[in-house]
Amino acid sequence: MSSTLATRIQQRLSELGKTARGASLEAGLSDGFIRNILTGKSTSPRGDTLEKLAIVLDTSEAWLLRGEASDAENSDRRERTKGFSPVIIPGEQLVSNDKKLPVYAAARGGDGHHIVTFDPIDYLKMPAVLQDVKGGYGLLLTGDSMVPAYWPGDTALVNPNLPPARDTDVVLYHTPQFHQGEEEAIIKRLIGVNDREWTLEQYRPEHIFKESRADWTVCHRVVGKYNAR
Repeated sequence: MSSTLATRIQQRLSELGKTARGASLEAGLSDGFIRNILTGKSTSPRGDTLEKLAIVLDTSEAWLLRGEASDAENSDRRERTKGFSPVIIPGEQLVSNDKKLPVYAAARGGDGHHIVTFDPIDYLKMPAVLQDVKGGYGLLLTGDSMVPAYWPGDTALVNPNLPPARDTDVVLYHTPQFHQGEEEAIIKRLIGVNDREWTLEQYRPEHIFKESRADWTVCHRVVGKYNAR
């Protein structure tokens, strides 16, 4: 078998049961990005794009580019990304009706925090996962603390009515939603909770930490995402 980048990408797609289009969208790239590599219309990806492909194809950047095996690196990557797999909502699951999903902007703050302004910057077709959910909304994200689960420009789909649950992605707020014009928020993986504190996980940099429930009083469940386009 040829050792070209295209061949290695096709090999991983076959092993994972993924399509070129599906893997491209999962990586937050254009739907034809991988197809163009496979057909020779595109050159080798670099930087963040190469990293995205390696994550989606569950391999290393070195193996994609040069065929260098790195089982330790792959095992480490799988461990570091364990649990970070929000449901990607494809177009066919959009509900074709008059309901619209408000999307709010989350400006990047310090220490992985976001400043959310609850004036809609956009409206999307209502996804089926939030069709009958009162107060459901989208959160347009910046920052990279949750890469590869959420890349800058992704929209997290949020159900504010679900209770906190371990091993889910959540948005935590200092104060109740809409009580002020802006709110400080964090989007993290919830890996533990008791009556005093949240135990949270982020990916970049890898970090497990605790936050007081008295400080972060509101928890909303993330139920999916739209990839950045």
